[in-house]
Amino acid sequence: MIMRSFIFACAVIGLLSPAQAETQRERLLYEIMLGGLHIGDSMVTFSQSPDAYRTSLSMTSRGMLQWMQNFSAGVSSEGQLVGSATDAITPVPLTYRRAWTAPEMASTMTMHFDPRTGLATSEEKLFNPATGATLTPEDMPWNTRRSPLPDVPEKLRLGAMDPVAAFVSARLAIRDAGKSEVRVPIYDGRRRYDIISTASTPRSYTIRDQTHDVVPVTSRVEPVFGFEPDAEDRMREGEGKVLFSNDERFVPLQVILGNSMFSSVMNLVADCERDPAACAAITETTEDGETASN
Repeated sequence: MIMRSFIFACAVIGLLSPAQAETQRERLLYEIMLGGLHIGDSMVTFSQSPDAYRTSLSMTSRGMLQWMQNFSAGVSSEGQLVGSATDAITPVPLTYRRAWTAPEMASTMTMHFDPRTGLATSEEKLFNPATGATLTPEDMPWNTRRSPLPDVPEKLRLGAMDPVAAFVSARLAIRDAGKSEVRVPIYDGRRRYDIISTASTPRSYTIRDQTHDVVPVTSRVEPVFGFEPDAEDRMREGEGKVLFSNDERFVPLQVILGNSMFSSVMNLVADCERDPAACAAITETTEDGETASN
């Protein structure tokens, strides 16, 4: 559940992007709450030049979750930005990396995108971090299938984006093109799904006892391929909401994820560019997709 929530949050926070393809850098620290308990910290970094972008997110378990199971994860996405004075700027992903580590299992995955055709291909390694022994998807405790899921067909991987790049794209479509609803196809290395994002009018919200002027963006998942029927139902009933600051930075101040079984909240607690000391203990995603402490 934690890993699924983290990946969904990666997609949702991936909306972080300025209105135009201008040079910008953000480094933000979020506190992850589940049932009122502090279970983790997440670092989001975003750097953009006029023609390229790179976004990374990392998560480290804290509090009771860390006591029960030490867990860390990270994803990164990088690619080009294309467009013109008359066309909306669109991200073209080139590389996506995901890594997570628990006491007895770990995973590294790299996805590449053909710059000519847009075809996404991925390679994943599952292993025991203590022994180095190779694991399979069937070894994962949450896997109840007796046989592996089929690979996502090539035709469904053409033109699909990684979870983070997909929402950079959605963010630009909502902000620049003025769209109120955007559907983006996503391939995460194992499954294909769409995420539909809907923007609301700006309003005031109280977040951590402070009132902010925000733009709410609500997202939901539509499974396409690689899900079991019960998993499809859980995905459809889930919803994510991001409250963006209604200013020129347009950064996520709060992320809310939930379904009928659980609800988690991510709150922005520090701007690491302005207060580096507040972010010294969190891990960040490295260039090869692993996570490392500052």
